[in-house]
Amino acid sequence: MESKYINHPYLKENTIEHRLYQETITASCAEQNSLVILPTGLGKTLIAVMIAALRLQKMSGGFIVFLAPTRPLVLQHAETFKSTLRVDENEIMIFTGEIPPEERIERWKKAKVVLATPQIVENDIITGRVDLKNCVLLVLDEAHRAVGNYSYVFVAEQYLKHAVNPLILGLTASPGVEKEKIEEVCKNLNIKNIEVRTEKSPDVLPYIKEIKVDWVLISLPPSILDIKKILENALVKRLKTLKEERFIESYNIKTISRKQLIELQSQLTKERQTQPSLFELMAKTAAAIRLTYALELLETQGLKALQNFFNKLEERSKISGSPRGIKDLLTDDEIINARIKIENLIENQVRHPKIEKMLQIVKEQLSQKSNSRIIIFTQFRDSASEINEVLQKEKYNVERFIGQANKIGDKGLSQKQQKEIIEKFKEGTYNILVATSVAEEGLDISECDLVIFYDTVPSAIRYIQRKGRTGRKRPGNVVLLITKGTRDEAYYWSAKRKEREMKDTLKTMAKTMTEPLKEEDKQQIKLEKYLQEEEKEKIITVYVDNREIGSDVVRELTRLNAKIIPMQLQVADYLVSEKVAIERKAAEDFLQSIIDKRLFPQVKEITSNYEKPVLIIEGRDFYGKHAVHPEAIRGALVSIAIDFKLPIIWTSDPQETARMIHTIARREQTERETKIYVAEKVPGSLKDVQERVLIGLPGVDQTLARRLLCTFNSLEKIFTTPEEELSKVRGVGEKKAEKIRKVITSSYNEESQAY
Repeated sequence: MESKYINHPYLKENTIEHRLYQETITASCAEQNSLVILPTGLGKTLIAVMIAALRLQKMSGGFIVFLAPTRPLVLQHAETFKSTLRVDENEIMIFTGEIPPEERIERWKKAKVVLATPQIVENDIITGRVDLKNCVLLVLDEAHRAVGNYSYVFVAEQYLKHAVNPLILGLTASPGVEKEKIEEVCKNLNIKNIEVRTEKSPDVLPYIKEIKVDWVLISLPPSILDIKKILENALVKRLKTLKEERFIESYNIKTISRKQLIELQSQLTKERQTQPSLFELMAKTAAAIRLTYALELLETQGLKALQNFFNKLEERSKISGSPRGIKDLLTDDEIINARIKIENLIENQVRHPKIEKMLQIVKEQLSQKSNSRIIIFTQFRDSASEINEVLQKEKYNVERFIGQANKIGDKGLSQKQQKEIIEKFKEGTYNILVATSVAEEGLDISECDLVIFYDTVPSAIRYIQRKGRTGRKRPGNVVLLITKGTRDEAYYWSAKRKEREMKDTLKTMAKTMTEPLKEEDKQQIKLEKYLQEEEKEKIITVYVDNREIGSDVVRELTRLNAKIIPMQLQVADYLVSEKVAIERKAAEDFLQSIIDKRLFPQVKEITSNYEKPVLIIEGRDFYGKHAVHPEAIRGALVSIAIDFKLPIIWTSDPQETARMIHTIARREQTERETKIYVAEKVPGSLKDVQERVLIGLPGVDQTLARRLLCTFNSLEKIFTTPEEELSKVRGVGEKKAEKIRKVITSSYNEESQAY
């Protein structure tokens, strides 16, 4: 009798069941760069494990890299690999921001499998901590992110450039709707094969559980419709002004979108450089954008969310230099009237009818199955807070699940807190989660019996991800709460249309995808790669300030084969020789440095410390921004060039900046013998001096220096503290503590010696 489980030397026994669609996809993707599109819960990670097993068996000495967008996802996938792949657990490495860079160098050398966030691997490639030559498989989870400047794009490009036997596997439940975006993902990952399965695919059907989808239409009460009318009138008033000036064709609020207004705002910002009179129209446009947002909150979220929105605008209006569009809005008589009505309704406990319907649905579900798991999705934190409070008052075991970012008056959840909430949800401590988009993507948040869309989203990807939280191991229910005649309804139909378009596009692309490379074509690629290696120029070295690592400029320098050495630079952003230091400022940063008075101290530092300093200004689109007068900008430029004699080089974008830095570095390093001189700022205070002393110790940057000083309070205590106590400080560890103590306690020897 045939075993129920797959048998392979690199797979643990009785861990991966035979599933025809998984094995078919694995066979198809084992030899060519592939994109796998599979509904949530059908084992995309297991397919990656099986392909990893095949590659490790075939290519002795190779290693696997698996990338996921967030730390919780990395940890989740790591557990799957540890439980299924027959590899020593000490050779399965997890890299996130918590692992110091110097420790990762040794871990890379020992690893058979590395699971990491993409930014970590990107930085390690840039700084030369990892050699991808022997990486035999690169897996990219949530591969639809491989567009634009996302780290996946750079990592895949460098991997294909340096690996001897490269293979890329992209995984996603939903790659997007637009054919152009899917094509961009395929181009960026050099995809030659697409494997698509839907819930209706014949080989998938046996493993799909029924998902019942209901959508509930909800009508707004007259009291909320009254406020809606006021906001619409305020919006129409501003749109009329824009139409009269012929910037839009109609002031019908049903035909003009927020996206169009944002594009108009960008256009006006550019044109204002030559037409200062457009300033008033910019304020009207900004106010119109905020009104469309306010209407969306009222229609789809409720009164509290709208009240919080206006309160935050008011707080922002008190800040010096706040946008005029905010004041234009808050001083409008109609808006003042609307805010009074909103406050009165909230005091009288009037709320969006979705709340009552949501409570009814939750109550019915739990009465039928008391141990049900329920997720309620909403786009907005304010709504998540309100829903959470309402459910807590009803004595339900509920918790809010949000992202890490801190918002005004609302601290985010740390990754540790997120993990604890997920575990408690699985255990049943909480049986209801009120979640924002952080719960949509990838995370294994237990099996849910019911998913409620408190609002709808016009994104096919997010619609599919939300829906995928249920129906994995047992039948599930999805309920969409849709406010009749509002953006809710429009967004729902938009998401459904995009989902259909995505499936049609993928079918077409899968049929027309380029066939696998013939053997002679593979040999030709290897020959071209060899010739490129032979033609490589002398390696150019660029010292880069730590704050620039991860920037588009440094990515491009890496593409140009520059050797990047990150440092804590006190003066300048880039050093290319003993004489030449480069300060780089994007147009936005240049303006901000005038406002906060950083510009001229920085100019003075670089011109005082280096014989041939250079200032690169990236972009010229800064007149009319930040309320900095054009004459002040011109005055700053004149002073830099004439008073400080600092040459200014203009570039159009980060890529041109990188090429300019590379050209300067090549000139300096190929035409003359070069040493790099690292200048230090003159300490501004005792605190600066103390930090400077510690920064000279092995592995200690400014952040760690401050942490040590905060822990031990003085340099004397740090220098006399035993190794084991030093190692307890976050970011130090045993190896670094040993090196620090060795530097402090060793006798001075004029001849160089290793430490």
